Amino acid sequence: MRSYSTLSVWLFAFLVSAQCLWTKPVQAQSFPTGFSQTAIASGISGPTVVVPAPDGRFFICQQNGALLIVKNGSLLPAPFVSLTVDASGERGLIGLAFDPAFASNQHLYLYYTVPTSGSVTVHNRVSRFTANGDVVVPGSEVVLLDLDPLSGATNHNGGSMVFRPDGKLYIAVGENANRANAQTLDNHLGKVLRINPDGTTPTDNPFPTGSASQRRIWAYGLRNPYTLAVQPGTGRLFVNDVGESTWEEINDASTGGHNFGWPLAEGVSSNTALTNPVYAYQHGAGDGKGCAITGGVFYNPTTSVYPASFVGKYFFQDFCNAWINVLDLSGTTAVRSPFATGTSGQDLSITLAPDGYLYYTSRGSGSLYKITYFSDCQTVQAGSWHNAATWSCGHVPTTTDQATVKHLVTISSPQIANARQIRYEANGRISVGTSAVLRLGL
Repeated sequence: MRSYSTLSVWLFAFLVSAQCLWTKPVQAQSFPTGFSQTAIASGISGPTVVVPAPDGRFFICQQNGALLIVKNGSLLPAPFVSLTVDASGERGLIGLAFDPAFASNQHLYLYYTVPTSGSVTVHNRVSRFTANGDVVVPGSEVVLLDLDPLSGATNHNGGSMVFRPDGKLYIAVGENANRANAQTLDNHLGKVLRINPDGTTPTDNPFPTGSASQRRIWAYGLRNPYTLAVQPGTGRLFVNDVGESTWEEINDASTGGHNFGWPLAEGVSSNTALTNPVYAYQHGAGDGKGCAITGGVFYNPTTSVYPASFVGKYFFQDFCNAWINVLDLSGTTAVRSPFATGTSGQDLSITLAPDGYLYYTSRGSGSLYKITYFSDCQTVQAGSWHNAATWSCGHVPTTTDQATVKHLVTISSPQIANARQIRYEANGRISVGTSAVLRLGL
């Protein structure tokens, strides 16, 4: 079977495999006005996924089995845990989810590849661990699910895990480069699974009878569902499925029982027995085309730091072509728009953190990036700094805003004014009262 975007990758042959037969031009980095990216941490070897903890730390899986933490902008020297894994091909430590009650129970879930040893055949496993600050509690691993034995093919493992508002754990599993696995209900491969946090099977899954694997299945007909995404508030579930030779898919698995078609179809199909993707993009060069969809996230933060027009949109990225695109889902058909090009390359796992910013990691640079935004608030008239009518942005500047001062602006005592930075134009002045304060920077 031709494996066009095996992510095998990680396009481990560094994009010199059959996945990228085109020549990829060097692109200058481009973001919308006010947006940019900042490297938060570097020195990460073979990242596979980054997930923000509810407390603001970032947990990053390395393929070699080490789970790293970025805390207060610094990569901690000691890993949270180091697991013994089979890291060949796309195997390794490739999935992570935090328990919805992590603040109280300190539980997190890892998806990793158990090596062949004695009578144990190489396979993927889902286990629960307990945290004690920045390290694992020794001996706390609870094995929840041992998946099917793997073949000699080391690609198409999936690995993404998420919780939805129903409190269930959803697990994306690749078909292990065997097309037939995706359509049978008698194994876990090429599926999205749904289990309880203790590893038991919910009784309201779409296939409540049959084999143990069938009873765990939420959706099937998938090739390599590398990432899952849940929309905050609605619980909508998207599956980003890496395609073979033609199409990359974003599928809606919010309701159970769907057959997304692989290998009977790739992209949009006329077969009414199959569920078509919400959006699919073709393989090729340039923005909006690629070889492997490796991340997607809904932008529905508790507090938005980006323009309101981005709230509710779906951001997604491709491994090969160094871009981030945005889907508008407000209509009956998803509409794609470009967002960023010339990003770091070999990008994956775009995610929304509690601070309202998007982050992603790059295998190419071994770094964690933050997508920042600073608006430009310009004065439209003389007046008080704290009067929204003084500013073009319609609000009083904050630490995420550049303040462009074109008029006389007054900060009266004992008020405190904030801005990311100040830019003066002709006739622009700031009058600061005796006990007033102007704070610049984040």
